[in-house]
Amino acid sequence: MELIGHTNVFRLIGDMLHLLSVLIILQKMLKLRSCSGLSLKSQLAYAIVFTTRYLPTIVYSTSLYIIFMKLFFLLSSWYIVFLMRTRNPWKASYDEKFDSFKMRYLIVPCVLLALVFHYERPHAQIPEMLWTFSEYLEAVAIIPQLSLLTTTLAQGRQWELLTSHYVLCLGLYRAFYVMNWIYRYVAENRWNYVDSSAGIIQTLLYSEFFYTYLKGMRELRRAMQEDLS
Repeated sequence: MELIGHTNVFRLIGDMLHLLSVLIILQKMLKLRSCSGLSLKSQLAYAIVFTTRYLPTIVYSTSLYIIFMKLFFLLSSWYIVFLMRTRNPWKASYDEKFDSFKMRYLIVPCVLLALVFHYERPHAQIPEMLWTFSEYLEAVAIIPQLSLLTTTLAQGRQWELLTSHYVLCLGLYRAFYVMNWIYRYVAENRWNYVDSSAGIIQTLLYSEFFYTYLKGMRELRRAMQEDLS
């Protein structure tokens, strides 16, 4: 069994940013005892992503690094959902009123795409469809969180600083994964149309967020200066 396996520097940096994004949320929730500003629907979507992607394949992983990352994202995503959904003070601090994006608008199109556009693998059709579904769902799983952040600004409220940093790390993670796919195409002549199309969709979503992120940071900085004056 390999320690890291075939992991290039772009994928490694992307994975570390992804890991950091989850650690930011866990630190916020466990230290501050709050999930204010965090979308439960996005967290549930990510939990579904990791479940459908990793459970059918984790026993076939030959890299300790890959096994650790799969287990961490799978368990941490459901742990976050569990706290937000069932345990106080996290349940009480959840902004359910503003987390209003309908999950069916994410799930149903991704199911249909996975049924139509997936690689044909004999004796592995179900795992392949689940993997394809997870790729498409991950591309749009951030939409409820972006919607919540946008609503927060529209309501004249301040962003949660750690929540916005969490989303920023997620955006950078996907950007490095795009570079990983480009590198694999150039260096290894490997190209996956599911990865690529989902990555392009997600990158376009995050490009809008980066503008909103800068706007939110300006508002937060202005509010902090007013408090000090």
